[in-house]
Amino acid sequence: MKTKLLALILLLIGFNSHSQEKKLEKGVCKIEHKCYTTYQYDDFDDIWTYSVGFYETMLAKNGLTYIITKYVENKTDKKLILLSFIGNMEGCRSKNSYVHIQFKNGEKLKIDGYDTEIKCGTTVLTVDITEQISLLEKEPIDKIRISIDGNDDFVVTEKGQTKFFNNLKCIDALDLRK
Repeated sequence: MKTKLLALILLLIGFNSHSQEKKLEKGVCKIEHKCYTTYQYDDFDDIWTYSVGFYETMLAKNGLTYIITKYVENKTDKKLILLSFIGNMEGCRSKNSYVHIQFKNGEKLKIDGYDTEIKCGTTVLTVDITEQISLLEKEPIDKIRISIDGNDDFVVTEKGQTKFFNNLKCIDALDLRK
């Protein structure tokens, strides 16, 4: 029993040495606020993974939260930025699932789900925002529709929008490879 407990403790210590939660001080993200992030380096694939989210990420009064994750290949500098929305309505995510964003200026942006594998009983929908990051960092959002099996609509609050802008800017600027 003691051996199993010791092995579990060593495993957890080893995991925490590669994945850390750190409060980045002003200037680290090259923006004017502090952000909380988790990050880890996978030396096998030579990829850095950064995540912001699930703490102070409420976009709407009725419960829309998110996690932003950025993957950066060390050698090629290739990056992928994914935005996972956690809505309220459970359904079966499929290749037809999407996020529809309506900006305050009336423009709309529809982004298809990143993971096209069918998964039922979920409220999570992930989209690739690598190409849209600049637009999402500056254009205020009015409403978001998460479409899994049906439509889950959310009106974005001002506080939620401000935090979303800051988190997007943070994850976009974050690079601990240097």
